[in-house]
Amino acid sequence: MNTQGSGIIALSHLRKIWPSSKVNDAILKHVALECTSALSSCSIDTELRAAHFFAQVRQEVGANFRLEEDLYYHSNALKQLFRYYRNNPNEADLHGYDKSKGKKADEKAISNRVYANRIGNGGVASGDGWRYRGRGIIQLTGRSNYLQAQTIHNKLWSTPVDFVSNPDLLLQPKYAVRASLAFWVEHKLYLLADKGRSRLATDSITAVVNKHTTTYAQRHHQLERILLTGVFKGVF
Repeated sequence: MNTQGSGIIALSHLRKIWPSSKVNDAILKHVALECTSALSSCSIDTELRAAHFFAQVRQEVGANFRLEEDLYYHSNALKQLFRYYRNNPNEADLHGYDKSKGKKADEKAISNRVYANRIGNGGVASGDGWRYRGRGIIQLTGRSNYLQAQTIHNKLWSTPVDFVSNPDLLLQPKYAVRASLAFWVEHKLYLLADKGRSRLATDSITAVVNKHTTTYAQRHHQLERILLTGVFKGVF
């Protein structure tokens, strides 16, 4: 890390990424503090690495910094997006929302089906889909990813945690950040970030973070916006 920089990610930096008044200062201060303390240990120690990291985070949590996955789908969207519901369209009509009928989505049922028997989860009846739904600032999904984040966390930070037994820890800003940094480190995404600011570089990271997302272009746009506005100038 360049010693001429401040070495500090501050609230003022993150406010350029999340200007909405709906995002309170407290959560951004937590994020800034955790990231500052982990610049070197978690390899977000250059402007380009930080920009790539936060471009993914901005897309994952959205403009209002939501730390939990939004599973509120219309029945038609469920059929379009998820194989389970394409194969079981009657269940999509049962679980998805439909405003015309005054019907709300059953997010628990949805997650238990679309994430069943995947990413370390058990079947529908296990409840793992809901238990290990997307949480964090890079929203980890699935029991195997929670376990992996737990293992890496406990190597990098002195206080051990159990994300598998206590998945809601990832809704706390401190652990939401740490678990996501653990994912960044484990998958060596910083090496992909080092390849530059091209769409190809961004897409290679997105493919690891959320392979089947439809937001590849948006994530690259977030990267360009962060770099063009100089969000992290003077930090490194």
